Amino acid sequence: MSHKLAGEFIDRIIALRPVLLRHAAFLIGSRADIGSPEDFVQDTLVTAFQHGNRFDDGSLSGWLTAILRNHISNARRRANRRNLVLEPLDATGGGAGMNDFPVVATQGLALDLEDAMAALSTLSSIDQEIIWLARVDGLSPEEIGARLGLAAGSVYSRLSRATTKLRATYDAPPAASLMRPRVPFRHAA
Repeated sequence: MSHKLAGEFIDRIIALRPVLLRHAAFLIGSRADIGSPEDFVQDTLVTAFQHGNRFDDGSLSGWLTAILRNHISNARRRANRRNLVLEPLDATGGGAGMNDFPVVATQGLALDLEDAMAALSTLSSIDQEIIWLARVDGLSPEEIGARLGLAAGSVYSRLSRATTKLRATYDAPPAASLMRPRVPFRHAA
């Protein structure tokens, strides 16, 4: 790779950093114990710079996304092998490692985001990723297909089915077991 091409290659990689940060935050989710999105993006960039000669002029964002996913998968495997201590519950009853998304600071929007993320978590990981890439990153089905190694037609159909499932889950009423009032247990006298 010539010096001029190497400079252009580095510039293209650096330009994709914000997209990689959003994608890393999505892939990590509430697993703050495995690392921060910034750390994983930094590891991805270092790997890309070290192995730039392996890039075959295909989709640069797809290549970088694959590296990012591998770093996060490896971190999850390492974390699952260790003896993990459960996170203490905070005052609200939630875990300390909640998702940090830039959201307007109103309770209604925060609750909507929690509901949407809960509905999204019911989908398979590939469906979650396709919805994220299409709706959050704004990629076309062709770009998503190149990034994930799928045909554009498959992306269209998966996106349609995943969106339908997501809407059904998000719009569904709460489970009956959650709505039933608790009756205190009484001992027989």
